[in-house]
Amino acid sequence: MNNIGAQLYTVRTLLTTEEQTVETFKKIKALGYTAVQFFGGKDRIISMGKAAKETGLKVQGSLWNIKTYLDMGDELFALAEEYNIPDLGIGSSITDEAEVKEFIKTVNGFAKKAKEKGFTCSYHNHANEFIRLPSGKTVMDLLLEGFDPEYVDFMPDTYWLTVGGMDVRCFLEKTKGRVKMLHLKDLEYTLNGPKFAEVGRGNLCFKEIIETAQKVGIKEFAVEQDVCDGDPLESLKYSVEYLKGI
Repeated sequence: MNNIGAQLYTVRTLLTTEEQTVETFKKIKALGYTAVQFFGGKDRIISMGKAAKETGLKVQGSLWNIKTYLDMGDELFALAEEYNIPDLGIGSSITDEAEVKEFIKTVNGFAKKAKEKGFTCSYHNHANEFIRLPSGKTVMDLLLEGFDPEYVDFMPDTYWLTVGGMDVRCFLEKTKGRVKMLHLKDLEYTLNGPKFAEVGRGNLCFKEIIETAQKVGIKEFAVEQDVCDGDPLESLKYSVEYLKGI
């Protein structure tokens, strides 16, 4: 695995100024990561983009919400070009069937424009997509059916797939050809339910997950840990060392 990036939401508390952002990027690179994935809107993109250029870390893409992207208009594509952001990722929390159908139309339109500008667009799941709707279908069923595969890819998350009741390997095989990047996040089960964990410290079978991901053609991986018990850089360190070890 040569393309292991860090989703920067993991270290969001260490990105409060441009100077701190650069220092954090240097530390991420020293841990063995070769890339980063941005999050947030305009200010975050600019700050992270400058730090990526200064440190030489590859940018895998950016991830935020469709409203922010649409509000930014063509400025989003200008920034993506300036800071070498190839993929514009989108997440959501929708669970209403009518809203999902409208969301699909909006994302397809945005993704078509993104492709015309030279960028890809990916949808990042959480667990809400696996709620079964009155129609009998899940939100993910609708997204898989409705997103135009010519314009919209998927960016699955190992933790959230598992919380949603999915087998990660089964989902990756089902979406073969529609996934370019996989979020790596472990799940530790406790008496209080599931919690976020460093890759290799939880219950997921990452050796087999990585083998399946590579078999279906996924080449980009991003480590993310939404909540860390201690220093998020130490969490990133444990995860990348574990991944390189397998």
